[in-house]
Amino acid sequence: MFSFTLYAQKWEALSQEQQHTLNQFKSEWPELPQAQKQQLIAGADHWHQLDNKQKKIALMRLNRWKAMSPAERKNIRQRYQRFKNLNPRQKARLWRLHQRFKKLSPEQRQKLRKRFENLTPQQKKRLRKRAEKRNKANG
Repeated sequence: MFSFTLYAQKWEALSQEQQHTLNQFKSEWPELPQAQKQQLIAGADHWHQLDNKQKKIALMRLNRWKAMSPAERKNIRQRYQRFKNLNPRQKARLWRLHQRFKKLSPEQRQKLRKRFENLTPQQKKRLRKRAEKRNKANG
């Protein structure tokens, strides 16, 4: 849904729904960069399109994000940036692997995680190098 308020400069130009959702930013709104205002407005509009189940999931994820250390958040941002820089074929491959992982039972996932955690640093390094070679060959 495209909103004409996406380019609104003034707080008063926002809908009441948007103002309610973005209320925590009201005092600093005039000083926020236009790009950040646009992101916040788009996020508020998206939020209002979610059903209650989707909102609950989003709040759980937000709380998980807030509970992370700055180093953990930085790591996730860097991993996301690396993913964005992959070519479409590499992204598709990772997506397929992720979908396969999600289909595993919780016990199987935990077993796979534990198996990776129990690798020595050298083994993890070799595994990553093999994955990089495969990605280069496939991409």
